[in-house]
Amino acid sequence: MRTIWRTADIRQVKAGSAQYSMLMKTSVGSLGVITAIVGLGCVLPAGAEDSAARQITVDATVTVGTLRPFSGVQAADAEGTAFYRAARVDLVRIHDVSPAADIDAIFPDAGADVEDPKSYRFGPADRLVASIKSGGAEPLFDLYGSAGAVAAVPDPDKWAQIVRHIVLHYNAGWNKGFRYGIRYWEVWNAPDSELSWRGTPQEYYALYEKAAQAIQSADDAALVGGPGLSKPLIAGAYREKFFDFVRLHRLPLDFFSWHFRTVDSNDPYLFVSIARQLRTILDSHGFGSTHNLLDEWGADPGEKDMSKTARAAFATSALIYMLGGPIDAQTYADGGADSVGRTLETFGSMKSTPQLVRTTGGDDAGFAVMAARSLDRRLIQVLIGNYQVAPKFLSRRDNWDTTLPERRLLQYHDNGGYDASISVPTAGKYQVKRFRSDDSGNFTLVDHSMQNGPNLHLQAALPPPAVEFIVISAK
Repeated sequence: MRTIWRTADIRQVKAGSAQYSMLMKTSVGSLGVITAIVGLGCVLPAGAEDSAARQITVDATVTVGTLRPFSGVQAADAEGTAFYRAARVDLVRIHDVSPAADIDAIFPDAGADVEDPKSYRFGPADRLVASIKSGGAEPLFDLYGSAGAVAAVPDPDKWAQIVRHIVLHYNAGWNKGFRYGIRYWEVWNAPDSELSWRGTPQEYYALYEKAAQAIQSADDAALVGGPGLSKPLIAGAYREKFFDFVRLHRLPLDFFSWHFRTVDSNDPYLFVSIARQLRTILDSHGFGSTHNLLDEWGADPGEKDMSKTARAAFATSALIYMLGGPIDAQTYADGGADSVGRTLETFGSMKSTPQLVRTTGGDDAGFAVMAARSLDRRLIQVLIGNYQVAPKFLSRRDNWDTTLPERRLLQYHDNGGYDASISVPTAGKYQVKRFRSDDSGNFTLVDHSMQNGPNLHLQAALPPPAVEFIVISAK
């Protein structure tokens, strides 16, 4: 039986009062059922704004689920092992890592014999995959022709056989290869973008069919998916009609992949909003078991007014929201090489406390809260992302762009800091360390104190953008 990170059920309970909770259930193979509750406070209507502290509660005596594998990035090069370990990364997408893993780099002579091992140049790709495996992560292999658009693959049958031999190399030991058991195989990248594909939709469908069959013939346990949509909100040829083709031809679609950058909004909740729409569409087309995979995401890379601190806070809040939404796996777009790298490491640190606990006080506008405890109940960690969408993005667009979701008309309240009441499992002394990322530091230690349980109280000014990571240890 195949296993993959799968959001099995999402239930959202909204309240007209100050808070609501999001309940997320996830099945993760043999790990069983995972549930997580993220406490959410309301966002005030337009006109209400202040900078008072947010009231937060963390009840570490009540578990609400188990943290699922959810740390992911794009591969940058073959030197990422140390970062993958530090960030405890689960999934690394191999895409456009020139000159390593493009199909054209692995099989450089289009006229060569696909059956001849000498036709392949696996060395750079082998080093890249080894760096991912050595870092404790799982590769997602994007089977993409080369950087830049192509009119269409000239010989889809030959291309599919090249793909088959790549799978055999990494999963069956062919051509002095490996038995890595790589599961994720993505067919092409963003065929809905002229920057990646200039063939017809029908030509992509045919390529997907041949590649999917080739992958499965090489490894019947492989997970086949795509198409890595660049415009996931656009209905038509590469979404609904693609689904229809896959069903008609009884092809696998183990995961549906898509990309999104928050251009012209930089709203961290949009990933969840889009994922919900896609989940509904997948289910309505008979793909209820297909996994919803956001394998390239981030803030608007061209937004010059967004500071490094703001990008870190944006990513923190987005990850916390995604963890509670119908997104089965994600890979951050920039591989941790940018200002978000330390944020990803901090998010990965939450794995030391795999039991999620009850929280209240967060919202879906940028003030995000998650908390968890260790199995022995002696370590509690709290992660707070405090991000605020820039005022220029808090109004309707003059010209509606259907490739982008509608902006939300948000105003902020009680987000100048936090006033946290934390219930710990037992009485006794607890060491409290607070690490902060803001304009004055990047996850630097800002406070170290001792408190007596079972009830702790923490207060701090934390104006946006900022991230707070609180580590509480029983002594």
